Amino acid sequence: MKIKPLRYLLASALSVMAVAAVTSCKDDMSDTLRSEAKIEPYNFTVTGVGVNPDKAAPVFRTNFSAGGDTIYIRVPENYDVKGELNGALPNFYLSMGATVTPPMTEAQDFSDPEHPVEYTVTSADGSATRKFYVTYMLVPQIPIAYGEGFTEGEKIAVKTYVELGFPGSYGSWAGDNLNPNQGDLMGFPAFCGNEHLVVFSRRFAWGDDGSSGAGAVTANPAHAFKVFDIATLAPAGSLNLGGISPADVVAVASDWSGNMVAAVGRKASGKTDFYYWTSPTASPVLLGTADVSVDISAHAADASPYINIAGDVTGSAVIAASAPRDADGSHYKFTFAGGKMVPGYDVIKSGHSSLDKNGYQMISFFGPEANAPYLVGDTQDNPGEDNGQIQIYLNNPDGTNRGTMDYHCSDVNGWVMDSNKGDVWWSRSGKWLSRDGARRPTVHALVLNGKSYSYWTTGTDWGSRGVLMDQDLTSGVDLQEIGGLKNPYPGWCYGRDTGAKRDSGDEGIYVTSSFGAIADWFFDDETSIGYLALWTDRFGVVLFRITCYEL
Repeated sequence: MKIKPLRYLLASALSVMAVAAVTSCKDDMSDTLRSEAKIEPYNFTVTGVGVNPDKAAPVFRTNFSAGGDTIYIRVPENYDVKGELNGALPNFYLSMGATVTPPMTEAQDFSDPEHPVEYTVTSADGSATRKFYVTYMLVPQIPIAYGEGFTEGEKIAVKTYVELGFPGSYGSWAGDNLNPNQGDLMGFPAFCGNEHLVVFSRRFAWGDDGSSGAGAVTANPAHAFKVFDIATLAPAGSLNLGGISPADVVAVASDWSGNMVAAVGRKASGKTDFYYWTSPTASPVLLGTADVSVDISAHAADASPYINIAGDVTGSAVIAASAPRDADGSHYKFTFAGGKMVPGYDVIKSGHSSLDKNGYQMISFFGPEANAPYLVGDTQDNPGEDNGQIQIYLNNPDGTNRGTMDYHCSDVNGWVMDSNKGDVWWSRSGKWLSRDGARRPTVHALVLNGKSYSYWTTGTDWGSRGVLMDQDLTSGVDLQEIGGLKNPYPGWCYGRDTGAKRDSGDEGIYVTSSFGAIADWFFDDETSIGYLALWTDRFGVVLFRITCYEL
């Protein structure tokens, strides 16, 4: 037999000893792990209930306390904590071979911080137990990507003009004419900074002798401008007008950043000064003067003059404003750069007559760029005829059409008119023989979180409406019928049907005849939150909050 050299025998012996040592270490490690009772501090997640039927149930991550025995579910501030965490399912890992009571397969209510969910972990060898407590912590909201638009539009406040402090007795009605005691008709909402909403009343600013059939109203500067807190619509002081007389203000609106802008200068002046405010208490800043008047009204305080702003007036912006009504549908376009008005102006021709029906037309640009498309709100056909119609157009910069929302016809773009709810010809025709601007279709081009939307409003014979749509005015595939209308964005279609001749409008609120409606909005890119205010004549304000966070 051949004898191996000594070095091979030594190597073999050392190898056997090493294997024995490793085996011994593994046994010791296994014994240690089998005696541990813990929830591992990684990959602990909780799947929410999924209260939003259009979204997958959210999955929340967690943080462990310094001692490791308290686990906090990280819930963004914009989530419904009670809705998502009452019945949520956890997913976590235990130390090797350990068991837990209650089992992780059971849904739990994690929404009560006073009573955290208690888990008892028992080690694999039964030698140790440890308790863990699971509750939640609120964390900042998570914005969705730029360009994806908004995720939620929530109606947060509704107040009548009487509740807002305007004179009158809400709900009064006298035949087919406005009871002068009923109060303000035309209100122009405008955001002023990121905390305040201002409402400008042209009737109380100018006074109205009632010759148009609206009822006489005496000019009262105290009711010309009212300032409200955005969150509650509670009164919030007064507007610093500087040296501006309310009687000279034609219209107000806010830019996309929440700076309030006013067009100042009645028709007799032959010019228009544009001012802006960063907050109600700030002094008005002059942007510039145009050598044309945007006050074109036939009556003392009708709804024809308007302004609408795209962009930020402290940087780059354009203002669209009323021009004298003509067969071409002409409108003024003023340009602003670096907080100043660029000399001169353009005349935009919509291609649709603004002389027909109620003599009203409005445009709104989707941006300050020269190639930005714009919306047109128009009433058509001859004054006094019953076959008139309201239409909303999306135009290219050269005036050619790229989309139409026909509000008059049945089942156009998925919209259905219900004659049983007051949606007969007067709901969409703009007909009112004695008053220009009645039932006006206002349009508002919204750019929210980098995505463009079309918002339009109109008065009906017994109510008013405001509806949000995609930019191209198609209804999309996600339809929800609200008040006889199909709306691509549930919750944004706001309609009040038959107030004076039926018992109540929606939500049980008594609503009298509507002359029209108008809106204003702004969006804060830093917080990904915006607001939209809908003023409905002879009613008051409906306020929406816009959020662009993951749901």
